[in-house]
Amino acid sequence: MTNAGLVLEGGGMRGSYTAGVLDAFLDMGIEMNDIIGVSAGAANAISYISGQHGRNLAIYNTCINRKYLSLWNFITTGSFFGMKYVFYEVTRNIIPFDYDAFCDSKQKLTIVATNVEDGTPFYHQLNDLTNDSDMKYLCATAAIPMASTIVKVDGHKLMDGGASDSIPIEYSMKKGNSKNIIVLTRCEGFQQHRSKMPWFPYVRYPSHRQFAHTIANRYAYYNESIQIAERQEKEGKAIIIRPTKPIIAGRMEKDPAKLTAQYHVGYDDAMAQKEKLLAFLRGVENVTIK
Repeated sequence: MTNAGLVLEGGGMRGSYTAGVLDAFLDMGIEMNDIIGVSAGAANAISYISGQHGRNLAIYNTCINRKYLSLWNFITTGSFFGMKYVFYEVTRNIIPFDYDAFCDSKQKLTIVATNVEDGTPFYHQLNDLTNDSDMKYLCATAAIPMASTIVKVDGHKLMDGGASDSIPIEYSMKKGNSKNIIVLTRCEGFQQHRSKMPWFPYVRYPSHRQFAHTIANRYAYYNESIQIAERQEKEGKAIIIRPTKPIIAGRMEKDPAKLTAQYHVGYDDAMAQKEKLLAFLRGVENVTIK
């Protein structure tokens, strides 16, 4: 029996690229049952599971509202991204989320967060987003260190999974997925570099030195994950989808035109690999092609 995983990198507003990829998957009728998402990757995945084509792009286009992303947010709440606005107000009232479709789907999303107590990756499967704990786990995976507050849920202290496991390909393989589709938000050849201020995480989190160590060494973990992903692709065990055009929308981008353009790059990049994707997933046990 062959199983496949869908691994989604984060990247803040660069996630508009992933939104395009996932809408292309909906149009291709590709339903991946085992999804592992980090930060913006996880946030995008919930609308893919609920089958709401275009919802993620609509959310990105609300970025002009200071409740979404702003210095005002950081001053008033401790987070640049407005978690309550994005995951509660938008989800319930502005661009409604189909909670029932998510709960009823056989597609399952595992979010990746980082345990602040020891700096290790923390994984949690979301089952019901009407459950406040599951919604807090979704907030946790998007809580960027230094730019957000620590999320406390079920006795855990958590932040963005990108600090400890930016591209959870090894986790997917350990779950038994011998094939993987990996969606990245950086162009081919990108490498993380050591911070010019490696001491800063230790100043910011003096009571959590292991967590600070993880943040300071994130660049090494990231580059290693890229190497593993590319090796899997060369061996025919993975397909990597990543931007074929230069990134124009960065982590904190607030220009709807740039975010929309990046969304379309993601959509087109996925569609360009349609036949390859369908052939790769043919006969896979935990994938449905409609």
